[in-house]
Amino acid sequence: MRKHLTRVLGFILALGLFCGLIPTAVILAADEPDIKQIYILHTNDMHGRAIGDNGPGKDGLPVTNGSIGYSRYKTLIETLREVNEDRVLVLDAGDTTHGTNFASLSKGQSIIRLMNDLGVSAMALGNHEFNYGQKGIEDLANEADFPFLAANIVRTEDGKCPYDEQLILEVDGIKIGIFGVSTPETKVKASPKHTEGLDFIDPAITAAEQVAALEEETDAIVMLAHLGMDAESEYTSTYVVDQVDGIDVIIDGHSHHSLPEGELHSETLICQTGNYLENVGLVTLTFTDGELTETTARLISFLEAQQYAPDEDVDAAIAAIEEENQRITSVEVGELATKLDGEREDVRTRETNLGDLITDAMLAATGADVVITNGGGIRASIEAGTITMGDLLTVLPFGNMVTVIEVTGADIRAALEFGTDSYPETAGKFPHVAGMSYELHKADDGYTVENIKVGDADLDDAATYKLATNDFMAEGGDGYEMFAQKPLLLLEGLMVDILRDYVVELIAEGGALDVAVDGRITVVE
Repeated sequence: MRKHLTRVLGFILALGLFCGLIPTAVILAADEPDIKQIYILHTNDMHGRAIGDNGPGKDGLPVTNGSIGYSRYKTLIETLREVNEDRVLVLDAGDTTHGTNFASLSKGQSIIRLMNDLGVSAMALGNHEFNYGQKGIEDLANEADFPFLAANIVRTEDGKCPYDEQLILEVDGIKIGIFGVSTPETKVKASPKHTEGLDFIDPAITAAEQVAALEEETDAIVMLAHLGMDAESEYTSTYVVDQVDGIDVIIDGHSHHSLPEGELHSETLICQTGNYLENVGLVTLTFTDGELTETTARLISFLEAQQYAPDEDVDAAIAAIEEENQRITSVEVGELATKLDGEREDVRTRETNLGDLITDAMLAATGADVVITNGGGIRASIEAGTITMGDLLTVLPFGNMVTVIEVTGADIRAALEFGTDSYPETAGKFPHVAGMSYELHKADDGYTVENIKVGDADLDDAATYKLATNDFMAEGGDGYEMFAQKPLLLLEGLMVDILRDYVVELIAEGGALDVAVDGRITVVE
């Protein structure tokens, strides 16, 4: 909206000149507009990847992609600030403090300390920040030198926001208003117990309120969002833009989209960098005589970032944290003969050998009838070779407990239908199973779940079964509400410990571990 004002002023100036109403001095001043550029560096869905992939890579060749890492990012930030006289803001769109051993072993504190070193201006709260619970977020906020922005999160008891809603930053005389929103999916994409007593307001309602509060006080408005653009999500960044005018830029996260030049929706530029710090986003805001006249976006890739030397102080801080963590992560578990597939696109759409191994471990440990666990809880692959405790913690970083609940066959059927209703689109709720099998049949409007077997027998909707899952799903997490409030039969222990014990047992029996999928999930076209 603001960017069109300059064109209007230009028309008025031309009209005044034609009518002889504007003095020559004013015309000359108009010929020399005051142009300023403000820069926003941004990241999203970093998931604890503070350590850069600096090579050498496979066969000794240079690494061509991976995480830029906070060390090079610090130099990039400082270089841009120096060249542009500190007209640089640094924003993060959430899902930052959790996802690797480096992050989770300190409950995110290691990441926050490094973000302080980077000079981050503000951060949105992602759903994975809530893996540490509300007290954990409070501890992180106390450590941070920057605000956590989440205007649409309010306490149920009084309707007040427990986090910062907005801030106004003045840069070279230009006022940038920034407000934050977090995905309502946090209620199901973090353990429900971690969001008890909190309500997530429709982000479009919050955005309209924030724009109304900021538009008279600022020269540009930025929404720092953890909403994403996934088709399966109800509340997305585009959903907000379709209903709210006046947002100039959305720095977004959650869906891991890589937008090389951003995406323009109406008059709002939506920006995302992908994930894992493989890119850094750069937004340029151009102001002419104090009015925003242009917004552009681009990505600084892993390869481009290699021109920036690592920062020695950040490297030293990372090394100290790694040394402390090494006592836990370096413990060897055994030898792996084949890669265990935990790639995001795979575990969220189909059966993989790692999904089979994890669910088999849960079945063996509990003696349950069946196992269902969500693909979104599997966070990495493990390459063939020596397996360490660090590898297992990277695969299962959430600290989930294996839980056995009592369910009916109808509950199991409902869970499988819910978990696959987005297929073939990727979905964190995609169900991996053990002790059972099912088929996905192509239909006119998607896929249907058919031929569900428990062992060799057909699933009996009226029968009662012992179901092993993770405590996140047992509480209704990822939308599995059919499991919430079911009778608790057993709380077995940490998933990562159960997986470790199972792997050790298999290796002791048969040497190097070799795992293949066995067809428990079949797609029938």
